[in-house]
Amino acid sequence: MGNLKNNEDKLGAILFVISIIALIYVSYIGFTRLGMWYDEIYSLGIVKSPFNEFLNFAFLDVHPPLYYLIYKVFYKIGALFSINPIIVGKFVSLLPLYLTVGLSATKVRKNFGYLTAGLFAFCIVTMPQLMNFAVELRMYSWGLFFVTASFIYAYDILNNTGKLKNWIILTILTIASAYTHYFSAAASFVIYGVLLLHLIKNNKKELKKWIMSAVICVLSFAPWLFILKQQVTTVSSNYWIAPITFERVLGYVWFVFSPDNLVIAGNEIATFSILGLLLVMGVIILLAKSSKSEFNQLYGIYGILIAVAIPIIGIILSLILRPVFHPRYMIPILGCLWLGVAILFGKTFSSKKIFIPIFLVILLVACIGCVNFTQTQINDQIHDTNKTNMIDETFGSGNLIIYDAFVPYFEMKSYYMPDNHNFILTVTKDKNFNNTADQISGVLADPGIQNEIAQGSKVYFISYKHYDNEITLNHDTYNLKKIPVALDKYDAYEVELK
Repeated sequence: MGNLKNNEDKLGAILFVISIIALIYVSYIGFTRLGMWYDEIYSLGIVKSPFNEFLNFAFLDVHPPLYYLIYKVFYKIGALFSINPIIVGKFVSLLPLYLTVGLSATKVRKNFGYLTAGLFAFCIVTMPQLMNFAVELRMYSWGLFFVTASFIYAYDILNNTGKLKNWIILTILTIASAYTHYFSAAASFVIYGVLLLHLIKNNKKELKKWIMSAVICVLSFAPWLFILKQQVTTVSSNYWIAPITFERVLGYVWFVFSPDNLVIAGNEIATFSILGLLLVMGVIILLAKSSKSEFNQLYGIYGILIAVAIPIIGIILSLILRPVFHPRYMIPILGCLWLGVAILFGKTFSSKKIFIPIFLVILLVACIGCVNFTQTQINDQIHDTNKTNMIDETFGSGNLIIYDAFVPYFEMKSYYMPDNHNFILTVTKDKNFNNTADQISGVLADPGIQNEIAQGSKVYFISYKHYDNEITLNHDTYNLKKIPVALDKYDAYEVELK
């Protein structure tokens, strides 16, 4: 990393090396602990599907499709070498973190020096939640990379040293961000807003380039707006995120800053921790000590404000429309947050009363977060292995499994029971089991199904627990025998022909 002239540079270089070691460790855990949960199984199921089904599933999802396309490309390459598609997925999710650390070693180091680059690399790898999402088979690490890279390349434009190349790169990154996740698109929108206000005040000559870049971004995303409208309709009528409360808003803070919390998959709320509070206080102190008159510090403040803006936007949308904001939707803006913190923190190096306490808090948060990440991944694999064995022992292979909802059908077909004949009924919204019972009877009457049963295949019915009452109704042609198996949100029955 070049010549290290002073202790500040040396500390930055040490932190960067530690960051690389930590990232390699995260990669090792990711590649050796392969526990999966539904959202990851959904990603895996999509990329394993034939291309026409792949497109259909991507359009039906509530997120844009770029991540699935990236994963699909690497999946196809991995298939040529018979690589486990889950391993491929882990690599795809880890790659953006390596790219972000690479930007820290190049662009961030060039603009802010070794210490800030080292601090940023260390934070982007070790701060709360980032390890978990670095190995999750979802789009969040890519959203983080695109948004962070956009903010980093906006630096030269904000600093009045930008060239056309910076605008081109920023435009491409923004389009990629918009096609990765809607809240990473919102973050890119905020970055463009900050750029606009800054240019109006400081460099009006660049406004033409801003307008051109913004128009290209809008036009590039316009074709997807028809799909977005359909997705918004789906979300408006039925979405699982819980309403916004004050406790939940505080949970957003602890989600970002507390090392004590595990991955929040559903509507759990991240809980308070002392270290999380100390880390928040440290960031507030850095903001209070910062100087808006010095450009680099102003840029650091911008990074933190961009990060704060996204949960505010999410909360407002959730209050106006319906709950649409989940803590994990903040992952894409954490690069802006920790780069801003690293810039402001690096400026306090000569003030040991500020630097040392905050540095110790960051180290403690990183260490505890690393331990929790490791245990989480171990627990996930144990849970996944136990569930896989239980499902295999219960349902076997070569049998017929009937589902009344897409969620259990896709999860079981894609991951847990690919060797069974999985059949989904026409999903109804009236929670009327009589309709479902008739459909099951119709499936059983099919000559091909009759032949499978005659050859010894058993028949099972898995319900998404969305009926008003426990299923007790049987049909003229069969009985349902409930199976005492733990399938979380699903009920399982053996179908016994009369």
